[in-house]
Amino acid sequence: MKLAAKLILIFLLGVFAIVSLFAWQTIRRQHAWEAQRRSAHAGDIAATLAPTIQQAYETGGTITIQQAVEVSTRQLNGPEVHWMNDQENIPHQTETTSRQSASISITDAKGNRKAYSYVPINLDDETSGTVVVSEALNEQDDFMRGSVLTSMFSLLVVAVFSGVVIFFGGVQLVGKPLNRLIAQVNQIGDGQLDQPPVLESRDEFGRLASAISEMSHRISQQRDTIRHTDRLGTIGTLAAGMAHELGTPLNVVSGRAGLIKSGKLSAEEVVASAETIQSEAERMTKIIRQLLDFARQKPSTHALIGLNDVVERTCELMRPLAAKSNVDIIADLPNETIQIAGDASQIQQVLTNLITNAIAAISDSGSVTVSLADLPDQRCQIEVSDTGTGIDTADINHVFEPFYTTKDVGEGTGLGLSIAYGIVREHGGNLRVQSSPSDGTTFTISFPSQTCQS
Repeated sequence: MKLAAKLILIFLLGVFAIVSLFAWQTIRRQHAWEAQRRSAHAGDIAATLAPTIQQAYETGGTITIQQAVEVSTRQLNGPEVHWMNDQENIPHQTETTSRQSASISITDAKGNRKAYSYVPINLDDETSGTVVVSEALNEQDDFMRGSVLTSMFSLLVVAVFSGVVIFFGGVQLVGKPLNRLIAQVNQIGDGQLDQPPVLESRDEFGRLASAISEMSHRISQQRDTIRHTDRLGTIGTLAAGMAHELGTPLNVVSGRAGLIKSGKLSAEEVVASAETIQSEAERMTKIIRQLLDFARQKPSTHALIGLNDVVERTCELMRPLAAKSNVDIIADLPNETIQIAGDASQIQQVLTNLITNAIAAISDSGSVTVSLADLPDQRCQIEVSDTGTGIDTADINHVFEPFYTTKDVGEGTGLGLSIAYGIVREHGGNLRVQSSPSDGTTFTISFPSQTCQS
C-alpha cells in the first residue's frame, strides 16, 4: 500500500505539473492574442478615421478633430475613441517616447481594468496627434477566470480519475502481490522452508516469487546439510564415551567365551555363560543402534511423538560421555505421557546439543538435570540445567547467534545452539536461557498449547 501511495502521489504531481503548464501556456497565449487583437483593432479604427481626421484638421484645425472623431465613432459598439493632441499629456503617467503604436492596461480603484491603445497620426510636417482607443477588460477577465476554473476542474477530474485507477491498479497489481511475497518471506524466516511459488504470473513479480521459492528449497537443503554435519560432529564427541561403554561388555563377552572354549564348565555353566554373552551383545547392539540412529540423516517429518521417550533415550545416549567427565545425568520425567507434533530425531539433536554444552561447562564434577513438565497453561516444557560455571553476562545475549562460541579454536563451531534454536522455532516453540557465573545455566524449551497433549 505504501508503494501504491507513492506511485499515486508521483503520478498526480506529474499530472498537476503538466496540466498547470498547459493551462498557463493557454492563458498566456490568450493574453498575447487579445493584446494583438486590440492593437490591430485600434490600428484599423485609426486607419478608418485618418481621412476624417485629416479633413477636419484642414477645415478647422485640431480643435474640430475631436468633434469629428466623436461623430464618426458614435455608432461604434464597444471601444471608446477620442483624439489627443501631442501638446496634451498622455494620462496614466505615460510618456510618449516614440511615434509608434503602444498599448497599456490600467486598473482603477474599483478593480476594473481598461486597455488603452495609442495610435499616432501625422497631420503635416509639424503637427501630429494620437488616436486613443480604450476598451474595458471585464469580459476578458471573466473569460480568463473561467478558463482558469475550467483548467482547475479538468485537473481535479483527471487527478481523481487517475488516482482511482492507480489506486486500484496499485492495490491489485502491486500491493496484493507484494503482501503475499512479504508473507512468504516472513514464513521462510520463521523456518517454513520448501515453499512453492505464491504467484504464477509471468511478470516481474512472478519471476521474484519463483526465485524466492527456489531460494527456500536451497536454504532447506543447506540447513539439513548443516544440521547433519553438526550431528556427525557430535557423534565424534559421543564416540569417546561409547568406547568405554562398549569396552566393559566386550571384556565380559571375551571372558565368557574363553571359559566356554576351555571346556572346564559344566553344562549349566555353559548355558549361563551363553546367556551372559547374549545379554552383553544385545546391550552393545542397543548402544550402537542408538548411535547410528542419531547419526543417520532422515527427512524431517512431523508426527505425534512422546517427549518422555525422546528425553529418556537422549539421556541414555549421553550418559557414557557424561560419565567420562564425571558428570551425572538426571532425567526428571512425569508419570503421564506428554506428546507434541514434531520430529523425534530433531528434538533429540536439540537435547544432545544442550546436554553436550552442559557437560562441557562442568569443570570437575557435577550434574545435568533434564526435566519434562506439562504446565497448567497447556504448555509443555523441557529444562536442561547444569551445575557448571555459567555464562558471562556479555556472552549470554549472543549464545544463539551462528558461529558464536566461547570455546578455544578447534573445540567448537558455534553452530550447536543456533541449530537448536532453529529446530525449536520450527516446532512452534521457544528456547530461552538463564545463567549466572556462579549458579550454572538453565535452557528452557517450551512448546505452544496447540502442539501439546497429555
